[in-house]
Amino acid sequence: MKTTNLLIYAIIVLATVATSACSKEKFARPVITEFKLGYDNSGTVIAGEELHIEAELEAEAKIDRVVLEIHFEGEHGKKRYSYRMQAGEWEVDTTYSKFNGLKNTSFHEHIDVAADAEPGHYHVHFSVIDKEGGKAEVEAELEVKPKGF
Repeated sequence: MKTTNLLIYAIIVLATVATSACSKEKFARPVITEFKLGYDNSGTVIAGEELHIEAELEAEAKIDRVVLEIHFEGEHGKKRYSYRMQAGEWEVDTTYSKFNGLKNTSFHEHIDVAADAEPGHYHVHFSVIDKEGGKAEVEAELEVKPKGF
């Protein structure tokens, strides 16, 4: 009887050690703070000029990539292959890998806005994905104003 109880106890201890040793380390999700869009964080840009984007990024599990997508508000939710770009339609779909492996960094980029970009409201998706697949995302509205505004 004692050997049976001892055997059961040993199996329970081994199973507990094996499952805890094999479990993945849990990391906090990435964090985006101090997100700024446009000159003086105005959320606006003039066609033909540069769009200023800035943010502080933190990823305990280290950054894998940063993704920036900007599209005309009227196209929000549509698949890219479901329509063709028309003259004056401007969009951005960029993946930045230069931050790969960093735990925290400042993102500061200037994006060229096409001179013939259609004035109006655009939707911005800015996300950071860490090496464990965790993701943080900021969505914002951007207004493109006509040249000469």
